[in-house]
Amino acid sequence: MNICFIRSDKGYPDSRVEKEMYALSKEHDVFLLGWNREASGDRIIHEKHRIHDKEFDYYLIPEPAAYGGGMKRMIGPMKRFWKRAYDFLSENSSMYDAVHIVNFDTARPAFKAARKFGKKTVYDIFDYYADSYNAPDSVKKVIRKIENDFISQADMTIICSEERRSQIAGSSPKKLIVVENTPEDLEVKDSFELAPGSSPERPKVVYGGMLVFDRFLKETCEVMMSRSDIEWHVAGYGVLRPYIEECAAAHENIFYYGPLPYDDIIALEEKCDIMTALQDPSVPNNRYSAPNKFYEALMLGKPLIMVRNGSICKEIERGGFGVTIDVSDGQIKEHISAALDELIAERGNWDQMGKSARDLYDTEHPWSKSAEALSEGYRELIRNN
Repeated sequence: MNICFIRSDKGYPDSRVEKEMYALSKEHDVFLLGWNREASGDRIIHEKHRIHDKEFDYYLIPEPAAYGGGMKRMIGPMKRFWKRAYDFLSENSSMYDAVHIVNFDTARPAFKAARKFGKKTVYDIFDYYADSYNAPDSVKKVIRKIENDFISQADMTIICSEERRSQIAGSSPKKLIVVENTPEDLEVKDSFELAPGSSPERPKVVYGGMLVFDRFLKETCEVMMSRSDIEWHVAGYGVLRPYIEECAAAHENIFYYGPLPYDDIIALEEKCDIMTALQDPSVPNNRYSAPNKFYEALMLGKPLIMVRNGSICKEIERGGFGVTIDVSDGQIKEHISAALDELIAERGNWDQMGKSARDLYDTEHPWSKSAEALSEGYRELIRNN
């Protein structure tokens, strides 16, 4: 089967997209149609991107748009992206048998083209759209109905945790599978080096991913600027990138690496000591979240700081490999700093914490389990064709 992933971003670095594309490439031909928001022009940008030992075709639509610009500012660019995505899918319908649709913001052109040309549709919910943005309840109600209709139309729907079943309760999926955000258990690149100026004496906190407000990154940065006893190593891109670049330039204990390939993000995390998975629980989508950073900490065997929210936090507390914080009182910086102090005081137990985390990865959350669920889902699509 030929599979077209469609993503409202470049698709790299993008840990979940890359893992799924690579897993499916063992049995299928896979390429990506994405959106380059930093470029403009009439011609589709064709690039080759390597995921582990394979190269994949990426077709990127150049259409300028801001990251984190808010829903109103995105309407115009989004409509233009939809039109150009539909045109590509129509003009190149012979290239794919199935469209792997990532999130609501790619669904409209993908479903329209799939219906017209008789293609299979897989709807992969990284984030349930109605719960991802602050909008009036009337608007959310409309979005929820449309997204539930997409879920019900799709030949297969993918969610990232069992908890998400309740979030999509208003839909009727034909087939529903769970593919967790857990990383592949690959050999970590030993050649990756920390930025010059990093001290072997200071504990190293790391974050690699989207640089957005609901990850409490601004608050974390302010904590790091107030402390000289800890280092903060950051990689990624997003609306907070200029702020973090500026802070890194002004403070000798903050290091910014820019956007990195996912393998390098894992290597950076391996070189550091403490990971964070801080998501704002006031954002409805985050109440159902299964953060990549949680699973990466398990695989790498790293102590973790996470906001107390949902069942995943109970796994941390039971396993004793991290600290969960309650931010309901608004004292976010204070709680982050106290959690760091608690983990640093346990420095002699980090190896045991890491072992507990890794045991949980091996027994409950190996990527091989999710990869097989994804592959079997596609095999069933073929059998039912």
